[in-house]
Amino acid sequence: MKLHLLAGMVLAFAVSGVAWAQEKTPEDYFRDGNAAFTEGAYEKSIGLYQKAVSGKDDFKEAWYNLGAAYGQTRQYDKEVNCYRKALQLDPTYARAHYNLALSLEDSGKFDEALAEYRETLKAEPEALDALVNTGILLSRMEKLDESIETYQKALALDDGVPDIHYNLGIVYGKKAKVAEDAAARDELLKKEVAEYQKALEIRPTFYKACYNLALAHNRAGNLDGEIAAYEQALAIRRNYPEALYNLAYAWEEKGDVGKAVEYWKQYVEVASKYESEKPFVEIAQKELARLEGKQ
Repeated sequence: MKLHLLAGMVLAFAVSGVAWAQEKTPEDYFRDGNAAFTEGAYEKSIGLYQKAVSGKDDFKEAWYNLGAAYGQTRQYDKEVNCYRKALQLDPTYARAHYNLALSLEDSGKFDEALAEYRETLKAEPEALDALVNTGILLSRMEKLDESIETYQKALALDDGVPDIHYNLGIVYGKKAKVAEDAAARDELLKKEVAEYQKALEIRPTFYKACYNLALAHNRAGNLDGEIAAYEQALAIRRNYPEALYNLAYAWEEKGDVGKAVEYWKQYVEVASKYESEKPFVEIAQKELARLEGKQ
């Protein structure tokens, strides 16, 4: 006897005859959701994860992944709710605390985000990504000593990540700016410089570290170091507008009119393409005209 297939019906053939496929389980929907998510089909993955949690309300991994899928589609309130549901099921679920922290931070809810990062680290003290992001958030909140301590914990786990050294340098620089004691300020600037240099040892093409190193040398009154760092940044990124602009001023301060003119001209040529640089291009053109009058 022939079987007439209905739309969407799947048949599984057994040795003794024909058997209907069993209905999909929540785990099946979860696996299918993961496959869709991996392919970038986030809306599809949302539907599949929803079926998974509908069939199994205590499926914490499915709630977590559903939150991640909502995040990819910028449905942030739903994302947060899914992570909270996963955490109701397992309060020690470190990855849910971490993703919830990221979402809350993006929403500007810094205190709540910090609490979630701390819960992540309570569950997984050696979670490097959580340590780094906690350090960044603490810096944004101007909790600079805590930020430094957090980055140092991250470096104790892995000293070879250039971005951690770079971020730690930024925090030392922020502390130096508000230091009231000159000796303390100088010591913080030395630490800032050292962290950027370490970042560059690990990743020699880290042009942002070169640029920040130049700024630190500027604040420390080290004009030669400042010029060298800007030139290093430009060797990596040839048409770096900010570096060209500041380097032209540095050569002016050094008293080398020819070099200053050279870099002002380069800056004007590069920066004239960008609307955001327009006010600075006008300043550069005035400086250029003034200096060319001296030549």
